[in-house]
Amino acid sequence: MSTIAVLKFGGLTLQGRDRFGPDEEGLLAQCRAATSVNEMYRLIEERRNRARAQRLRRICSDYILPLTQVGTMPVVIVSAFDWATDKLQQLAMCVHEQPDEREYARLLMSGELRANTALAMALHCMGCPAYSLTGREAGVLTSPQPVDAVIEHVEGMYLAQLVERGIVPVIAGFQGYYSDQATQREEVSVLGRGGSNLTAVAIAHALGQTECVMLTNVDGLYDKDPNTYADARKLDHIDGQQLLTWEPFPQVIQREAVEYALRCGVDIWIRDGFDASARGTLIACRRPHPSH
Repeated sequence: MSTIAVLKFGGLTLQGRDRFGPDEEGLLAQCRAATSVNEMYRLIEERRNRARAQRLRRICSDYILPLTQVGTMPVVIVSAFDWATDKLQQLAMCVHEQPDEREYARLLMSGELRANTALAMALHCMGCPAYSLTGREAGVLTSPQPVDAVIEHVEGMYLAQLVERGIVPVIAGFQGYYSDQATQREEVSVLGRGGSNLTAVAIAHALGQTECVMLTNVDGLYDKDPNTYADARKLDHIDGQQLLTWEPFPQVIQREAVEYALRCGVDIWIRDGFDASARGTLIACRRPHPSH
């Protein structure tokens, strides 16, 4: 099998810090001059989509393509674009305060599908073969429930075949499938919030990898909140079991992903999604683990 690197991109990392591009004041002026709400909405959406496309190309050039150039095949997992899941949840709640769980799961999973297909398109345009995959197509089997499911197994054969063919899998995180005993049919499921982290760990394990990389909007884990404490210290590495004792648990990584990583022996890197040269923080989950 080819050398593999499992990368997961978070929502803000995919979106970019400038959600509407570099000239937000100019956009604001255009919106003020708009003659209707529809015109204003069109301006905002067009600017946001242009900013997204530019950001996706930057991710390809800075993080994905450099790996292919040295003979490493990336396997990419993505979250939904920043705010997308919140907006989809809001839509569901506006329809009904207790939406049907099957349909709710299908609505939520559309956020990741927009993100992974757009990233796969960007890779194609830059000369890199890529396939976007749903959680089902990636072989992510979950517990038998449509919402707040947990990953039970990943069948990685198809992913391994794509890698051997030189095709970058771009997988929608946060989702999978299960067999409904009542209908004898396969149904889609979504994981708990932050579930793309769990997807990345599980896929790394299924492909026989000992680590995965989470590209985020921070440069690593700190011993305390750097936004609150001036003396917060960035950690080069931390033991996964020790991390589970932290209260509050850091929002940059899902607790369930760390627990899964400890069970299956997959180290997790937390790295800066805006600075490819930054080392980040290693969450050590393998036993025994080499000294640092």
